[in-house]
Amino acid sequence: MKTLNKAILNDILQKRLDDDLRVNRVSGAAIMVAQNGEILSQIYAGVKDPRTGEPLPPHTLFRLASMTKPVTGIAALIGMQKGWYSIYDKVSDHLPAFKNIMVGRLEDGKVVPDHKPTNDLRIFHLLSHVNGIVTADPIGILQAENIPFESRQSIRSVVDYFTSSCCLSFDPMENCSYSGQVAFDVMARIIEEKSGMPYADFVRENILDPLGLKDLIFTATEEQWDRMITMTDRLDNGNGIIACDMGRHMYEGIAPTYHCGGASMVGSVEDYFIFAEMLRGKGTYNGIEIVSPELMELYSTPFVPACIPGRDVYDSWGLGVRVTQKNPHLPAGTFGWSGAYGTHFWVDPENQITAVYLRNSRWYDSCGCGQIGVRFEKDVMRALDES
Repeated sequence: MKTLNKAILNDILQKRLDDDLRVNRVSGAAIMVAQNGEILSQIYAGVKDPRTGEPLPPHTLFRLASMTKPVTGIAALIGMQKGWYSIYDKVSDHLPAFKNIMVGRLEDGKVVPDHKPTNDLRIFHLLSHVNGIVTADPIGILQAENIPFESRQSIRSVVDYFTSSCCLSFDPMENCSYSGQVAFDVMARIIEEKSGMPYADFVRENILDPLGLKDLIFTATEEQWDRMITMTDRLDNGNGIIACDMGRHMYEGIAPTYHCGGASMVGSVEDYFIFAEMLRGKGTYNGIEIVSPELMELYSTPFVPACIPGRDVYDSWGLGVRVTQKNPHLPAGTFGWSGAYGTHFWVDPENQITAVYLRNSRWYDSCGCGQIGVRFEKDVMRALDES
């Protein structure tokens, strides 16, 4: 294992942030990087609100978007640990409405049922983007656009709408296409049924409260709303940053009552870092075990082989996390994910590195592991290589 050079790391990260702020790639960002649990870099750069120029302070809250998914992956393992299911179970064994689900096809601009799935839809498919549930393809996108507002009010209402009115985009495990929300809601719905409590309460009682995470949440208090960073966008010419009014929504298009398992958490860099450190600790942080080390092995298992159409050439999927296999700058087995508003994190077990980068922006580079996320990975690894 190589050692990160603290001085080099901070110099590289600060110069990168200064450049991104200067050319309006970023308006405000928070970063934490650690090795072996020792925090080596903790940077707060830019502003909390471009309208006021208020400097971005510690404990600022960010909309996490798809960085909610890794939390749902842990919640799924906790359910398995409680003996409620195996991740290899058929989804229909736990949600009977899925016994009637069909694979769809496009006909005259509409999605129509085509055939029964060739492969059974299994729980681990829900978390690894091989499920066909409202995925990032023409069938999935069209169905997502047609989900009525009244069905977007809760996990239950979304899942009920899907099972009654939608089709899979493809046979499970026959393709890989990103499922932004609904597949993770199906997982959350199973947990609600087994636990007898709302999904957000289950996450709080079994993950957040034991870790002492008061700023990793589905619902913000008034005091927390005051600490929320302003969403921003970049002017087309790149000459400025503008504020965007999202109201009191954790994610656009999601009602405050809809605690989506794939996209609706907010959090501070300090609290998400603790969650990520728990992942690095194989399910344990500061002596508190959230998930057994044996089950945590499943979390970063690459469930999607390279032969599956649509899978990234470098990376596979675990349970809610991207898992590197032939990545050009991260060791194999590194895992983490990103969010649509520019959030990004990863855990590198080989070098025992935990890294979290939070910002909130709508501009094009925000979705997934965009250019800024990739540069963050490369910059941290440069500090490792140069030490």
